[in-house]
Amino acid sequence: MKFSKAEVLNLANLAKLKLNKEEVSLYQKQLKDVLIYVNKIKELKLNKIKESLTGVAEANRELRSDKVRSSQPEIIGQACQINDSYMVAPSVFDKEE
Repeated sequence: MKFSKAEVLNLANLAKLKLNKEEVSLYQKQLKDVLIYVNKIKELKLNKIKESLTGVAEANRELRSDKVRSSQPEIIGQACQINDSYMVAPSVFDKEE
């Protein structure tokens, strides 16, 4: 499938883009390539694949416990300001609040 110049210009107008002639030609080719790829995806036979909402189907994954620990010493040594074994960072909130 090929995008016509008019279709590319219409899409550009909808996106509020101003394209020159070279960009119109470039986008025609790129949109054609995207549609070819989408059509390849449509050809896949996915009806036997079970949908997974977790990303890993039926995985019995145990959560690891959180551990509080100090940062690595070489990283702490690079900090501008150190308090005990922790780096001090500038405040991100106004002090008046």
